[in-house]
Amino acid sequence: MNKKNKPLLVISTICLVMGAFVYLVLSSAGESMVYYKTVDELLNDTGRFAGQSIRVNGALVPDSLRQKPGTDQYRFKVSKRGKIMEVAYAGVLPDAMGDGQDVIVHGIFSEKKNIFSATEILTKCPSKYEAKAQSIAP
Repeated sequence: MNKKNKPLLVISTICLVMGAFVYLVLSSAGESMVYYKTVDELLNDTGRFAGQSIRVNGALVPDSLRQKPGTDQYRFKVSKRGKIMEVAYAGVLPDAMGDGQDVIVHGIFSEKKNIFSATEILTKCPSKYEAKAQSIAP
């Protein structure tokens, strides 16, 4: 190898390594991204989000929570802006989950079955805690 080709080889190697690094960063970022939508946003565009991992925000519809007897399997409905979505979940429910409570469900929506299969449920803090915090603030 002559001295004229050595800088070209170094630059080519650096470009190759940087290209591989950029590819790995972009490909892993795409896999870890999760959409966050409200119930109405999801139901207005189910074709776009069906079959994908997504987080959906809505309020627990009063008297919709049902448990399959003897199991940890639940069905309930969440709503936002007049749209209602049925959710299936297996696991322990959060303590703060109650009628009208804002919840975030993480899982996959099946357009064919018209049901959201949740793998995780998060609840927002009840407003009673917010009221106490405001009364304590100076």
